[in-house]
Amino acid sequence: MAQRISLREANQRLSQYIAAVERGEEIIITRRGKPVAKLV
Repeated sequence: MAQRISLREANQRLSQYIAAVERGEEIIITRRGKPVAKLV
């Protein structure tokens, strides 16, 4: 299951989420609770 994070959190911790994606995780970025992007 993909991890959901807010756009604000993605901006603050992008390098950590990129590292998670490199380990095989999927990250869904949300804006106002709605998905707007997916890191794979």
